[in-house]
Amino acid sequence: MEGMRLLAQANAAGLEVRADGDLLVIRGRRSLERLVQRLLARKQEVMAWLATDDAEVAWRAEAMRRQIPQHGPVPYLVARHVVAKENHCLSCGSRLSEGRIARCTACTQAVWLVLTEGSD
Repeated sequence: MEGMRLLAQANAAGLEVRADGDLLVIRGRRSLERLVQRLLARKQEVMAWLATDDAEVAWRAEAMRRQIPQHGPVPYLVARHVVAKENHCLSCGSRLSEGRIARCTACTQAVWLVLTEGSD
């Protein structure tokens, strides 16, 4: 989760973070070098977050955007309505990978994307 948190900080700070093969490419202001070093120290975790198929995150994020209220608290965002099953994502129904609880990686990334949009 530290990699996801660092990506959120990088996004909010205006850094461009992307994978290019096995390289982690980070562009932005030189004053953010400390954050860049933290991202590089967590390269494998950051790369794993970036590697999730964009299309898989995109449709989930689109569904979640429609659930954000104009005012007040944000509800538990879901990609689609599913019946809760053990070891399955509560948001989309996909089987959870080892170590995941409640949400799959793609749904977690979609929530992060939706909640951090416009936070610049």
